Amino acid sequence: MSKREMRSGLKFQWAMVAAWVIGLWGCSTDIELNAPYDRTPVVFSLLDAAQDTQWVRINRTWLGDGNQFDAALIADSSEYDASSLTVTVQERTGNVTGTQWSLKDTVIENKSDDGIFYAPEHQMWYFVPEAGLDTDAEYDLAIAIEEEEELVSATTNMIAEQIGNITQPPPGVNNFKLGFASPGFVTTYPDITFKWSSTAGASRYDITVFIHVIERVWNDLEHTDLLEERERIVEWNIGTLNTDDDEGGEVLQKEISGSRFYSTLATQLDEDPYITRVLGVWDEEVQIARAVDFVLTIANEELSTYLEVNAPVTGVIQERPEYTNINGGLGLFAARSSQGVYGIGYTTATVEHLIEGDETAALNFCTPNPFSDFYCD
Repeated sequence: MSKREMRSGLKFQWAMVAAWVIGLWGCSTDIELNAPYDRTPVVFSLLDAAQDTQWVRINRTWLGDGNQFDAALIADSSEYDASSLTVTVQERTGNVTGTQWSLKDTVIENKSDDGIFYAPEHQMWYFVPEAGLDTDAEYDLAIAIEEEEELVSATTNMIAEQIGNITQPPPGVNNFKLGFASPGFVTTYPDITFKWSSTAGASRYDITVFIHVIERVWNDLEHTDLLEERERIVEWNIGTLNTDDDEGGEVLQKEISGSRFYSTLATQLDEDPYITRVLGVWDEEVQIARAVDFVLTIANEELSTYLEVNAPVTGVIQERPEYTNINGGLGLFAARSSQGVYGIGYTTATVEHLIEGDETAALNFCTPNPFSDFYCD
């Protein structure tokens, strides 16, 4: 169950706790378990200046008699009638207001039906800013609900668009290669340093490396009868760094041992004698095999706080504070962005150890580089 679904069923959980406590103490059957009916709006939206369409999800809590698991499967339990909502987003720079958008409702059909909540469809609200979002502005969300006096509102700043603040790996260097191992009598794994300067409006960076692999599935162990070829992207999570403030210009860096490149592939890929793997794709023009993307996923202060509050609890105390920046409701209205260096190459030593190292030899890797001794025949 997702966190936003957990919030949608909050009152159901409290009702179950109340029933358990009352059962222990042997109360009369005349006691009313349900509090007076009170719907609370639950709102989630992450603005992203790089996206053409901006989305807002609006749900509500509910409370009713009977089995709440059955109620959760009914759309009307957690969704408003679209005609009862008026949703707007207002652009604002200081005290000067700019464009205002009236959001439209639609239905998205990409929700998994494996959970206990209504699926596979869910209601969403959206707007399309033709000129894009101004990263120097703030945005005010307002939701008017029919027959409700209180206006639901929230405000978020944006993350500035700053191209080129990643310095390692160097952007724009088409033939740059990463070296994750140095084979020899004793194989060594150099530390890989990722380095960048923070962007104005950013409070948190999640660092991810994506490794591009092409899997070839064969009908025979001799690898002469090809059944299918498919692309795999292995996600290597490097970690998270928080900035001291959101003013921008702070130098950040993360070091990681090259050995984790191999352990990540060994953990996420299955050993199968009927599968061979190509590391990346060959760039004929530059004469380099491209296999690695370095991506920063960036959160503003509101989103950073929300992620920290809802991180997995590892201590003895399991209770956690509830964070929301929605006035008159629950949820989050925040901003995110991403920056990256894509299509990074790798050294010959890297693929040599991938093919011959004990940890990854059974994964049957090769390189698309036709000039390499480790070329995929």
